[in-house]
Amino acid sequence: MKSYLYRVITGEIVGFRPTVLLALLIPLSWMYRIIVQLRGWLYDLRLLKPKRLPRPVISVGNIVAGGTGKTPAVIWMAKALRQEGVSVAILLRGYGRQSEQSAGIVSDGKEAFMSVEASGDEAAMITSELSMALAHCGKKKPASTFVLIGKDRYAAGIQAIRSGNVEALILDDGFQHRKLARNLEIVTIDATQPFGTGKLLPAGTLREPASALRRADLILITRIDLIESPFQIRKTVEKLAPGTPIVESCHQPTELYRLGTNEKFELHLLKGKRLLAVCGIGNPKAFADTLRRCQPKCVKLLAFPDHHRYTQKDMCQIQDCANQTQADLIVTTRKDEQKLLFISEGMQMLVLAVELVITNGRDVLDERLRECVSATAEHGV
Repeated sequence: MKSYLYRVITGEIVGFRPTVLLALLIPLSWMYRIIVQLRGWLYDLRLLKPKRLPRPVISVGNIVAGGTGKTPAVIWMAKALRQEGVSVAILLRGYGRQSEQSAGIVSDGKEAFMSVEASGDEAAMITSELSMALAHCGKKKPASTFVLIGKDRYAAGIQAIRSGNVEALILDDGFQHRKLARNLEIVTIDATQPFGTGKLLPAGTLREPASALRRADLILITRIDLIESPFQIRKTVEKLAPGTPIVESCHQPTELYRLGTNEKFELHLLKGKRLLAVCGIGNPKAFADTLRRCQPKCVKLLAFPDHHRYTQKDMCQIQDCANQTQADLIVTTRKDEQKLLFISEGMQMLVLAVELVITNGRDVLDERLRECVSATAEHGV
């Protein structure tokens, strides 16, 4: 049902019934707007007060439901701070995990303590990325990086601080999570769908009105390389959030390897091939567009709902689609990797790894991160 509704509000499914459903959802969007604005005013007037952790908090969030490149941004910041010798803890809610009861430390940066089913795909992906980066550090001992999940991000932050020498915390998907105070508010905007459908949930994909960008301390535009007019989106954002620094980035493919064996291939293997792109992420079209930058002959997209838990029926669908399109290669994302690992036996699949690359404004982002980490925080837990 959730998948069907998403396809309706994004215009993928059209017709009489979808039109009637959208009409019924519009009044709910009006109610949602009132609730969101009322809640925002209560926080702005300090009638609702956020809890403050005794360490600097960097929030990374968005205003659109679905993929905006937020997770690669979180990974980039964790790596950047770790390279500066700053010990970091990443706090996630843990979307897509089997049980809301599972909470706690997913990883200490060296070892994973939870399965992907227990932690959720984003936490598992972050853990894997940070572990791989750690393996390439050589003899140099980097600062520690914890990954924690839990609905109560304040409690998760306290646990992180008590578990290790944590000097800063990164709050994943934190823009709407105003229960926790933050020292730096970063909002990611996907250049390919900056304001989603333009309507608020549930009739659209906006989690807040675009005017909420004024709360941001810094705006990070992602996938800037996938649009024809970067200037136009920058101009629009500047009007919505006057004076707020804007940083631009892209998602650059870095590795191509076989699912399950980690056998590595050169990226040019994709050139001239018929590709089947399989993913369960917030913005599947962006994944297909990234693959197209590798100059394949064609790309067929088979998209599943965000945080999708794959089944044997899905594997049959993937294989049938690959046969029908005469795909030379099946390619998936790192976010889907762990969920496909134990169910894709006998099926040859490749994983495309990407990383965030800052293309404009790196100095501004670095300065804001340094200022945040060096900020005076309250002491004691």
